[in-house]
Amino acid sequence: MQEIIDFIKENNLNFRNRADIARAVSNGLGMDFTTAYSEIGQMVLNGDLVVEGSDKLALPEVLGLRKGILIGNSRGFAFCKFLDEGDTPDVFIPPTALKNALHQDIVLVKSRKVDDKMEGEVVKIVERNNKNIVGTLDIVNDRLAFVKPDDTRMFKDILVRNHKKFRAKQDDKVVCRITRYNSGDKNPQGNITEVLGLNGDPKIEMLAIIRENNLYAEFEPEVLAEARGIPQKVSEKEMAGRRDFRDLDIVTIDGEDTRDIDDAVSIEEHPDGHFSLGVHIADVSHYVKPNSPLDQEAYKRGTSVYFPDEVYPMLPKELSNGICSLNPKVDRLTLSVLMEIDADGKVYDYEIVEGIIKSREQMTYTDVFAILNDDAETCKKYAYLVDKFKTMQKLHRILLKTRQKRGALEFDLPECEFEMDSAGHVIDVKLHERNEAHLLIESFMLIANETVAAACNKEKIPFLYRVHEQPDGQKMFDFFQFAGQFGYKVGDNPDKVTPKELQNLLKRVEGQPCESLINSVMLRSLQKARYATKDLGHFGIAAVDYCHFTSPIRRYPDLFIHRMIKKFYLRNKDKKEMEFYAEFAEQAALDTSEREKLAEVAEREVEDLKKADYMQNHIGEVYEGVVTGCTNFGVFVALPNTVEGMCSLENLPTDNYVLLEKLFKLAGTKHDYQLGQKVKVEVVSVNLRRRQIDFKMLEDKPTS
Repeated sequence: MQEIIDFIKENNLNFRNRADIARAVSNGLGMDFTTAYSEIGQMVLNGDLVVEGSDKLALPEVLGLRKGILIGNSRGFAFCKFLDEGDTPDVFIPPTALKNALHQDIVLVKSRKVDDKMEGEVVKIVERNNKNIVGTLDIVNDRLAFVKPDDTRMFKDILVRNHKKFRAKQDDKVVCRITRYNSGDKNPQGNITEVLGLNGDPKIEMLAIIRENNLYAEFEPEVLAEARGIPQKVSEKEMAGRRDFRDLDIVTIDGEDTRDIDDAVSIEEHPDGHFSLGVHIADVSHYVKPNSPLDQEAYKRGTSVYFPDEVYPMLPKELSNGICSLNPKVDRLTLSVLMEIDADGKVYDYEIVEGIIKSREQMTYTDVFAILNDDAETCKKYAYLVDKFKTMQKLHRILLKTRQKRGALEFDLPECEFEMDSAGHVIDVKLHERNEAHLLIESFMLIANETVAAACNKEKIPFLYRVHEQPDGQKMFDFFQFAGQFGYKVGDNPDKVTPKELQNLLKRVEGQPCESLINSVMLRSLQKARYATKDLGHFGIAAVDYCHFTSPIRRYPDLFIHRMIKKFYLRNKDKKEMEFYAEFAEQAALDTSEREKLAEVAEREVEDLKKADYMQNHIGEVYEGVVTGCTNFGVFVALPNTVEGMCSLENLPTDNYVLLEKLFKLAGTKHDYQLGQKVKVEVVSVNLRRRQIDFKMLEDKPTS
């Protein structure tokens, strides 16, 4: 569609009817007229073209419109966050200009100046937010009730009439869907689809988060039927034509609780200092056929979602934990990358082949780390593999040094792990430790992903790259200014900052009082990684080519890449089929990037819920923490175990505070709070439903 948009711009085709534009596009781009006509119709539905008058079409910007996502506020107004490129501030939309748009709807907005400030007006609702709405039931009578959304940004209660059918009770937590949008002051109408249970129960609150993000553990019957029909043993017929790696010392290395094992590794060191590294990935595409019920469900889910005490998998357990998982001492089908790597960490030769493996051992990070540190008992237990792990360690350190040399950024962001009782309550929150065994596997997966991306880019096959683009120049300019306050120069040109320049800064601030502050602000100044059909490189790891290839059990882009390699890289290219998959990839890049975001939101919200549940038992206790955010209504503080809470203005020492956004500081006449500052706080309250922890500031460093 972007090609058509560019063509309309270049040829000034605005204010023509649909057929005229379709004919011009068909002639100019060599596209079938019916296809062009259909694409233009879809663009109207998507808000990429707007109907003007009776039948004329125009690009939104020609009419002064921009597409964005509506961010509601509990007081009835909203902001529009624009979706096009640029660092334009969100525009305020008063209640009278919303039409009947609600939080997270995609809208077309016209902006205008009102009293020297920009305001917006919703002109068209392009796409309704079709997420589940979770809230508390308020029953008026047997025929009428309201659902008060947990997310107050919805700003309107939902009128429902089918609560009696579900035997729902007052104050039950329920799920509903909007069926009718009413304008003005009238409430939208909807239907209850599920009663979750009692408000305030941690398990119910977790389920509420999961439903809000349209996540379900259960699979449809036809999906399960297909999964259960797949044999759990590899047959001789399936092995035919594959490279046999079963004689190699191949192992998997994962966490103690891992059940869906995507990757295995093998290694040899040669007398000349070179290495043969094999990265063997589960051949999920052998079992999940295009457009099958399994494939459609995997695409819809996009990714597995990992919560502290359970997993919502992309594929049923018959595949994810069964025939696809590279379990030890059984035959498994793989797509393997065989790399020859020199002593400087350069891949000078490679093959991508369909293989068959039999993993020797299911190793854990704990045991491998023990071997790397010469633990006598563990080395004795795995004596026949010790030399292999030592060789892996040697290659990992070479690859790490190579990445560091080219400027790869390494943010050591703290992650937590939970200890829970049988009822699902959190007993403890601890920092999750990553050791050299984790980093070793990370190095091997990174080099495999780079190798596959480069190979497939060279062949120009339909593909999904993992891209991390050059940082926005304005954001980098602001970061340069910020770092300058501490006496650090980052580079000469914020528009063309290099990973190496940022890496050098991270090294210079290491161990300094401002280290965490510089790290945090730098990370916030970078772009977010996403999937794309063009190989735009990966800024964060300073890679020219990069993709996600190594986790097809839990990520759809990896599964798609496997399919493309087997269809077009390892076999003859069919032009028509390539065109179909190239078009499919464009939409898949958008959809899988969006599903990834939703999964991250759900994982983060459940993690916040678990932390709030834990802190309910620690009200009144005092902790040391670090300021992680400054707003005009207070400061956020993170404890060493990653629990984060808010010190609102009323819980700060009395002062006249002003937010200095570019300095990441809340400044008063006597007290200042800035990102990275160490503080002492007391836990004063916890709201489980809102996943909110409130702190009171006990001590701070007065300004001089």
